Amino acid sequence: MIDKSKYVVLDVETNGLSSLRDDLLSISLYRPDTEDSYSRFLPLELQKDVYTTYINGIKKRDLKGKTPLIQSEVDELMQRFELDKRIILTYGSLDERFIKNYFIRKRLLGYEKMKFYNFKHDIISSRFSEGNIAKDNLCILFGIEGVQEIHTGENDCLLEWKLFEKLDGRRLLITHNRVFEFNEDYIIPASYLSNYPNMKYHIKDFPKISVEIDVVEEFIVVGKNIKKFPTNFNGMVIEHLINSMLGVKKIDSKEFLLENKRKLRCFGELESEVEEVLVVENADGTVSAVNEKDKKLIAELNAFITTLKENLEPMIAYLQHEIFKDEQVYSQELVVNREQNVLALCDLSNSNAVVEIKTYGFLDVDRYKEQIYFQGNGRDVYVLQAVWGTKKAKLYFRLVKVIFSESAKKGINDLEARTEAFKKKVPNENLEVIRYFNYESSVTLGCKICGHQWELSYKAATYKPKCPICNPVVVKQPKTKSVESESREEKYKRKINERSNGKLEILAYLGSKEKAKVKCNICQHEWEDRVDHLLERCRCPRCK
Repeated sequence: MIDKSKYVVLDVETNGLSSLRDDLLSISLYRPDTEDSYSRFLPLELQKDVYTTYINGIKKRDLKGKTPLIQSEVDELMQRFELDKRIILTYGSLDERFIKNYFIRKRLLGYEKMKFYNFKHDIISSRFSEGNIAKDNLCILFGIEGVQEIHTGENDCLLEWKLFEKLDGRRLLITHNRVFEFNEDYIIPASYLSNYPNMKYHIKDFPKISVEIDVVEEFIVVGKNIKKFPTNFNGMVIEHLINSMLGVKKIDSKEFLLENKRKLRCFGELESEVEEVLVVENADGTVSAVNEKDKKLIAELNAFITTLKENLEPMIAYLQHEIFKDEQVYSQELVVNREQNVLALCDLSNSNAVVEIKTYGFLDVDRYKEQIYFQGNGRDVYVLQAVWGTKKAKLYFRLVKVIFSESAKKGINDLEARTEAFKKKVPNENLEVIRYFNYESSVTLGCKICGHQWELSYKAATYKPKCPICNPVVVKQPKTKSVESESREEKYKRKINERSNGKLEILAYLGSKEKAKVKCNICQHEWEDRVDHLLERCRCPRCK
C-alpha cells in the first residue's frame, strides 16, 4: 500500500519541448493525502503566441493579464504542499526540466530543495515504440476514469496519481503493444538490452562490456532496383534472402519462448496505429503478398531482392567458406545465459561463429554490444551491416569482427577513455555524449535543455552540433517563385515548424489543395500529406 503522505504530484503545460526557449504555460500540484490541488496559468514571456493549444487547450487569451511566479508564492506552495519534504511525482522528465529552468530564469529559490521522481522509469519499453506509451493510454488500459482529449494540468495530476497507485511499485514491460508486469523470473531477451534503454538497469550485477571492431570485408551492390524501404522491410527481405542463399536450418524455440513469456502477467494491449503488411517468405528468397492491396509493394520488394541476389554471391561464398568453415549454418539458435538470466537468438550461427545482421543506421556496434555478447557465448562474433550510400554504390555490406572485453582496459584503447577524449571535441556545452564508439560509427547526443536524443555522424558531432528541437531547421525559399506564392508557402512552413516544435520540415508545397511533401527531422522519414490534414495532425506517422 502506497503511503500518500510521502508524495505530491506535479504537472506542467508548456509551449513546446525546450525548457530554455519555450514558455511554461501552467503549473499544477496535487496532494493525495488531503486531496488539495493547485493550478494557475503563467504569462507568455519567451514567445508571441501559444502553439500547443491542440494538446492542452490553452489559448493566448487565457494567459492575458497573468503574472509570473514570485518568491512569496513559491514559499507558500513549498509550505502548503511540503515540496521540500515529499517526493514530487512526474510522468516523464519534461516537468522537472521546465521547473528548473523557470526558477533559474526568474531567480526563484526552492528548486534545490525539491526531490523529483519520474515514475515513467518503471515502464520498460522499446525506443522504437509507436509513441502510444502515454499516460492516457495506460490509464485507459487500467480502467482509470477521467481521461480527456484536451489535457489540463489539474486533471493530469489526478490521473498520474491514480496510475502511480495502480502500479503500486510494480514495473511494466511493454512489447509489441502488450503490457506485462515485469518480474525477476523472466529471462530477458538480449535484443531488449539494446532497444529498451532502461532494461539493463533492472539486471543485477550486469557485466561491464567493452568492444573493439576489425573491418574484415566489404561487398558492393549496384542496380536500378536498389532502393531503401522502411526499416522493417529492409531487415525482413535481406535476412530472408541471405538465409535462403546460405541454405540455413531454422531452429524452432517457440515453446521455450512462449513458456518464458507466460512468466509475465499480461494486463492487456495498447491500441496500435500501425497497419501491418503480411507476407509469405518463399524458398527462393522472394516474398509473396497475403493481401491484394500490398501486391504493388511486394513487386517492388521482389525486384529489389532479385538485384540483391545477383550481387551477393561473393559475400555468401565468403560467409560460407571463411566464417562458417563450410559447415551447416543455423538461423535463430537459442542461447541462454542462466547466470545473467538473459537469452539470445542468433541471426546466423554454427559452432565456429555468430553473425548478426543489421540493416539500419550506421555501424554502431557499441549500441548493441550486449546483445551480440550474449549471442557469441565464447565464439567468434561478426556483424554484417547493410550501409545505404549515394551515387553509383547504392548499397554495400560491411563485415566486421567484434572483440569483447568484459572489464575496462586501462590505456588509450579503453572505450571509456576514448569517450572522455571525444566529449572534449563536442563544441556545445548544452549537449552531452550519450553513446560513442569510434570515428566510423554514429554518435548519440543528448540535449541538457530539452532532453532530446538523436544520432548523427562523428563529423557532424564535432562541428557546431545543435539540438534539432531547441534549434529547429529554418528552410530558405527559392527566389524564383512569385511573391504571393512564396508568402503562402512561408506562412504554411512557419505553422508546421511551430506546431511540430521544429520536428517536421516541409520539403515541397504546391498549394492549399495539393499534398505537401514532409520530412521528419527526428527519424528522417519522408511522406506526402494533405496540407490541412497535416495542420490537424502535426506529427510524424512513423515516430509520432
